[in-house]
Amino acid sequence: MGHDAAVTVVIDGVVQSLIEKERHTRIKHAAIATVVDIDLALADAGIGLESVDAVAVTTTQNWPFLFVDPGRFRFEYAPDLEGVLGGPDFMRQRWAAFASAMMREEAQGRKRLVDFHHYPDTAALFDADTDPSDPKAEVLFARQFPFTPTGWSEVGRPDRITANAAELYGNRDWRELLAGPFHAPIRCTIRGRTLPGAVIPHHLAHAATAFYQSDAERAAVVTYDGGYQTGVYGHAAGIHAVGEGGMLYPIWFNHSHAGNLYRRVADACGLKGMGGPGKLMGLAPYGTPRFHDPSFVGTMGEVRERYPWDRAKIVELLYETAWPYIRNAAALARDEVGALPAPDPLARFPRDMAASVQLTFEEQALGLARTAARLAADLGVAADTLCLSGGCALNCPANSRIWHEAGFARVFVPPSCDDSGLAIGAAFYVAHALFKDPRVHQGADTGGLAYLGRRQSDGEVDRAVRSAGNGLRVEERIDAPAAAAADVAEGAVVGWFEGRSEIGPRALGHRSIVADPRDPRNLNRVNDIKSRERWRPLAPAVLVERHGEWFAGGPPSSPHMLFTARVRSDALPAITHVDGSARVQTVDDSASGFRKLIEAFETRTGTPVVMNTSLNGRGEPIVENPADALDLFRSSGLDVLYLEGRRVCRRKDEPPGRA
Repeated sequence: MGHDAAVTVVIDGVVQSLIEKERHTRIKHAAIATVVDIDLALADAGIGLESVDAVAVTTTQNWPFLFVDPGRFRFEYAPDLEGVLGGPDFMRQRWAAFASAMMREEAQGRKRLVDFHHYPDTAALFDADTDPSDPKAEVLFARQFPFTPTGWSEVGRPDRITANAAELYGNRDWRELLAGPFHAPIRCTIRGRTLPGAVIPHHLAHAATAFYQSDAERAAVVTYDGGYQTGVYGHAAGIHAVGEGGMLYPIWFNHSHAGNLYRRVADACGLKGMGGPGKLMGLAPYGTPRFHDPSFVGTMGEVRERYPWDRAKIVELLYETAWPYIRNAAALARDEVGALPAPDPLARFPRDMAASVQLTFEEQALGLARTAARLAADLGVAADTLCLSGGCALNCPANSRIWHEAGFARVFVPPSCDDSGLAIGAAFYVAHALFKDPRVHQGADTGGLAYLGRRQSDGEVDRAVRSAGNGLRVEERIDAPAAAAADVAEGAVVGWFEGRSEIGPRALGHRSIVADPRDPRNLNRVNDIKSRERWRPLAPAVLVERHGEWFAGGPPSSPHMLFTARVRSDALPAITHVDGSARVQTVDDSASGFRKLIEAFETRTGTPVVMNTSLNGRGEPIVENPADALDLFRSSGLDVLYLEGRRVCRRKDEPPGRA
C-alpha cells in the first residue's frame, strides 16, 4: 500500500498473479494500491472475489494506509475478529488498545501522506486518482510492528543488536516467544464483500518474501532498506530472523543505517530520487574509496555515539549518519569540494565518495550477514542458506561479498526484494505462518520465479499491432529467437517481449533490450537509446551452464541478476564495467524464447552471452503490455522489436531484400 504498490493472488502456496501498479499506470514506483489493482490481480489469476478467503496487507515504512475510493475498497482494524486471523483471546485487549491508538493518529497519518504528496522525491509517485488531501479519501495509521515479542523489550539498548541470542531468551522457548502474533487483524471490504485479513509489518513481509520463496527448509534472514527512526525501538531499518519449515521467527531489529547512509550520499553526489542508489552503485567503480571510515560500520546507535548530531540540523543538511560521513570526507578533500549536491557525478569528489560509501555499505552488509549466522547458531538452527530482502539487497557487489565471505553455502535474494515484492511476502506469511498451509516448491534458483507479471493474450498483441499504424512492418510465423540472434549479430539493437513480464526492477529476458556484447560501441549506443548517462554499466545474460567459462567470482547460478562477477575475457567490452566486473544474469530453460535467442547467438558467433537491459525509456517502468512496447519502439532508437514471436520494424528501415 506504499510506494512500489502491488497486489498478488496466492492460491495454495503458489503466486498466481502479481500486479505492480507502476506497470499499468506507467509511473515508476507508483504508490497506493487501489481497487483497480485488486481487480486486475483477480482477473489475471482467473478467479472472482467470491473465491478469496483472506486478505494480507502491508505498506512501506512510515506510510499510512490511504483509501482513495473507500466505497469500493477499505479496511479497518478489527480487535474482535474471530478465527485464525483473530488470534488468541489474550491479545484482544492489546489489539483494541492498538486500534484505538491508530485511530487517534488519523490526522497525523493524513498530514504525512500530504507531505509525501509534495516532497520532490515522492510527489511523482502519486497518480491523479490518489490525492491524500481529498476529503473523500480515508486514512488509517500504521506502525512498524503492532506488537513485539517478549524479550525484545528486555534487550536494554534499543539501538543495538545483541551478540548472543542467549542474552535475549536464556533458557526460555524462543520458538514460542517468537511465534507471534505480530499482525493486526482487520476487516477488509472490497466491492461490498467483507473479508477477514491481517496487516503484516513491513520488514516481516520483506523477510517472508525471501524465506518462503527460497525453497530452504531452514534459513537465516536479513532484511534492510533505507528506513529511519521509527518509534520506541529506535532505528528500525531491518530485522534479523530465522525460518524453519512454515514458520518465520523475527529475532530483533538489526538497526542498520546502511540504506539511509547510501541514499543520502547518492543525493550529495547529485544522484537524487529513488533511482539514485542504483546509479551510485554504478558510479562507485570509477572512484577510489579514500573516504571509507570503519567507524561508520555498525548499528545506528553505535555510530551515533561516535558522531553525536544535532537533530535540528539534520533536516536542513542531510539525514542522520550521512551528514558526518560527508562532512568528514569533505574535510579530507578540502578544496576539491564545491557546492553539494555535486553538479557532475564524474568529478573526482563524487566518484571517490561513491567508491567510499560502497565499501562502507559492503562492510555493514557483511556485518549483518555474520551476525545473522551467529544468531542462528545461538538458537540451534542449522542454517546454510542466508535470505536477503529489502531495497538494500539490490546492491549486487555487497551480495557477492556476502556470498564469498559470510560463510553460508547459499545466498538467496528474490527478484522482487524491494517493496514491489511486499505483497507476496504478506500473503505467504498469512498462508504459512498463520493458516499453516504447507509450503510449495517455488523454483527459487530458476528465472521462472520472476515471470509472474500480467498475462498477455494473442488478441491483445494483434490489437496493439493493428493500431500501431502503417509505418511498421510485421512479420509473423517466423523463428523469432533465430531471427533476433541474426539481427543482434549483425549489429542491431533489439527489443524482446515474450510471455509474462518479470517482477522486480531487473530485466530478465521477457521485457529486454538486447545487443551484441562484443561491440564496445553498444554501451554508449544502448545508453543513448534509453537516455541514460553514458557512464552507467549494462549487464550480460549468459547461458547458465556456460557461466564459469566467461565469468568468475560469483555464484554459479544468478538467474535474477543480483550478483556481480569478474569478466574473464576482453571479448565482451560492452558489458564489462571499468573495474572488470559485470552484473550477471544466468539463463536457464525457464527463460524460454530468450534462452533460445542466446543459443542461436552462440551458434552464429561462438559467444553464449548477450547484453541485456530493461525494455523501457528514461524514467519509465519496464513495459508491461504490447501497446507499451510498440509505443517505446516508435519513440526510441531501437532497430527491431520482437513481440510475442512477431518481428516488427519500421518500413523505412527495412532492407530491400526483406520487403
